Parts: sequence; C-alpha cells; structure tokens
Amino acid sequence: MAKALNILTTKNLKEESILRGRSLLVTPDELKAKKFKEFLDDLLYTAQHSEDQGNVPAGGIAAIQVGQNKRVFYSLNYDTEQWELFINPSIEPHGFLKVTGEEGCLSIPNFTGNVSRYFKIKVRYQDLDGNWITKKYNDINAASIQHEFDHLEGILFTDRMEK
Repeated sequence: MAKALNILTTKNLKEESILRGRSLLVTPDELKAKKFKEFLDDLLYTAQHSEDQGNVPAGGIAAIQVGQNKRVFYSLNYDTEQWELFINPSIEPHGFLKVTGEEGCLSIPNFTGNVSRYFKIKVRYQDLDGNWITKKYNDINAASIQHEFDHLEGILFTDRMEK
C-alpha cells in the first residue's frame, strides 16, 4: 500500500542543497524493478495527499522533492484531471510565446511568485514500460511540466521569478 514520503523544503539548508542537485537518469533495470514501481506509487500518493503535510494541493511532484535523485516526476493534467508520469523527460519550446503566471511549490511552502514560461512545449519521455512518447502541451499544463522539469535540473521557481 502506498505511503506518503517526506517532502524536502528550502527551510532546511541540507534539504535545499539536495533540491538543488541535478537528477540522474532512470536506468532500464530500475524501470523494471519492483522497488522503483513502489517508489512511484508512494511519490504519486505524496502528491495526492500533500495537504496532509500541511501543504497546498499539488499540481506536480518530482522525485528529488522527496530525496530521490532520479529524473522522474508526476504532473497533474488540468484538462483531464489525471496524473501523468514522466520518466527521463526532455523538453523543447514549441514556438516563442511565453506567458507569466503565479507559481508555488511544495518545497517552498507559503510562498508564490510570477514566473515566465513557454506557452507551448513538446515533451519526450519514457513510460513505465520504457517506451518513448512525445506529446505537446500548452498553457497551465506546459507551465506545470516546465516547473517539474526544472526540479530535475536543480532549479527552483524562485530562481526564475521576475525580478
């Protein structure tokens, strides 16, 4: 049965240094491992129950936010209300249009700020079976995916806030 994992925050300097690390690729062997699938269940459960840790409802969560240095995250698709899993993703802008929106983060509690993101993106990622998938997203889904992808690079939304 899935359980909630502890969400790292910038309130703790050691945890912030972990959050600022660059995540490693998920290997084919890890993809097949029962332990990895159990971790993914726990990661999703943590996002879906983020309010239980005194936080806001989550729109996404990256593995690094719970101390796992792996290139994987979940993002809530606001069009379908379904959680989507992204393993070893890469992102490229689809066009030049950027929009600014207010963002928050489970790892930076009680703080929001305006961030400029690409309005349309193309994401290439693996599913749980290791298959490569390419999809396009726009608007809030694109912003949310870019936010989670930044976590894999050790970037926090506060690093991208408009000055």
